[in-house]
Amino acid sequence: MGVIGQGQKEVPLGKVHSIQDRLHFLELDAQAADILAHLRPSMPEILEESLSEFYARLETMPEMAKFFPNKEMMHTAQSRQLAHWQTILTGRFGPDYVQDVMRIGAVHAQRGIAPRWYIGGYALLLSGIFHKLIKREILAFYKQHKGLLGALVGPKEQEIEEAAEQLATQIATLARAALLDMDLSISIYLEKLQEEKARADEERSALEQIARAIDRVAAGDLEASLSADVSEKSPLLAKAFHNLKNGFGGIVSEIRQASGLVRESAASINKGSSSILYQSEEQVGSIRKITDATAALETSISDVAGETGAAENAVRQCVVAATRGSTNIGHVQETMVEIRAAWNTISELVDTIQNIAAQTNFLALNANVEATRAAEMGRGFSVVATAIRDLSVKTTEAARQIASCARQSETMICNGDRAVNFMMSDLKEIGSGITIVSDAISKINVEMGKQEISVKETHGEAEALRDLTEKTSNMTRSTSLDCKDLTERSDKMVGLVSNFTLS
Repeated sequence: MGVIGQGQKEVPLGKVHSIQDRLHFLELDAQAADILAHLRPSMPEILEESLSEFYARLETMPEMAKFFPNKEMMHTAQSRQLAHWQTILTGRFGPDYVQDVMRIGAVHAQRGIAPRWYIGGYALLLSGIFHKLIKREILAFYKQHKGLLGALVGPKEQEIEEAAEQLATQIATLARAALLDMDLSISIYLEKLQEEKARADEERSALEQIARAIDRVAAGDLEASLSADVSEKSPLLAKAFHNLKNGFGGIVSEIRQASGLVRESAASINKGSSSILYQSEEQVGSIRKITDATAALETSISDVAGETGAAENAVRQCVVAATRGSTNIGHVQETMVEIRAAWNTISELVDTIQNIAAQTNFLALNANVEATRAAEMGRGFSVVATAIRDLSVKTTEAARQIASCARQSETMICNGDRAVNFMMSDLKEIGSGITIVSDAISKINVEMGKQEISVKETHGEAEALRDLTEKTSNMTRSTSLDCKDLTERSDKMVGLVSNFTLS
């Protein structure tokens, strides 16, 4: 068997020293390889027993048992470890062996098995192997010299020294090979940890750069970008950052556009609200004029109703006076004084009728004017006003006739009976005219009552319309103020998003 590792390609171990350095330092040379190869045929039984005891011990340790969820996995690990020990006992520590050790160390690092458990496990396994090997060799030496001759003579001192030297050499060689294996595995484990630390440092550096870039984005700089090495070290985070920046940029653009549209809409609504507010205030003013007019009309109609009531009472008094005159006309002949008194009374009544007729005519004119202002609602009232006016004209004419008769009666006082007869005739005409006037005034009173009710209702509706319009005006004013506030907030939002610099 040649020198260990001789003629084989050197396998680099990164930061770990080469295998040749270790072999040279541990004196695992060709002689050691021959010793291991000499042990190999007799070691399977010892290895199997020692490994069985070792894995039985692992089952009692929860910290290690968790790496073997079932018996099958533990049996597989035991079989692979037995095969690995068979490789160690060949004494050939070449590329295949190094790759196998690197794989074992990498698996331990990936699974997170701490070196203390690996070293402790190796100590248990070596303890079992050494114990069984020493026991076997001593028993074999004892059995070899147990015969009769051996019992009488006993082993020579040189034989004992040679046997002890051979056993010590075997154990020492086996220990150095095992510790080499352990050294390589732990070195690979530590190298993996260093690689992980370096990778973590790189990722931390990349994270710091990404954090700084995110801070710039948060400050409004959407032109912030990541270097190529950061994207290579942390592709997922770099992709997430780019998605964040692009998404945030899109949101900012949409907010800018939406804020501008909101501002324009708010300004348009504010302008429309101002126009509506102005029109509402104008409408309120017009409705107030209507309510004032209807209030005045209501007062006028109430006054007219009072005047027509007074006229009706006066006409009734005229009827009473005419009746009394008819009763007393027979006494006219007795005294001219009484006739003159009666004539004076008639003259006063005629004046009163003329005044009433004039006032009725004036009120009819006013009523006609108010009916014209009220337009469609005053059409019925206009008809009544026209009838009142016609009636006042007739009353005036009747009053004129009464005056004429009164003058005739004055000139005919001296004619006695003839004057009395004329007076009786005139009194009858006066009675008929007064009756007509009384009926007309009664009808006027009825119609004026209806008109008064209608005007009150119109006035109430006008006031309700005025209140509603004022409420609408107040709501429009509130809407205008809200639009101004919305415009200010939109300007503020536009100002905020304007601070962002888009790429």
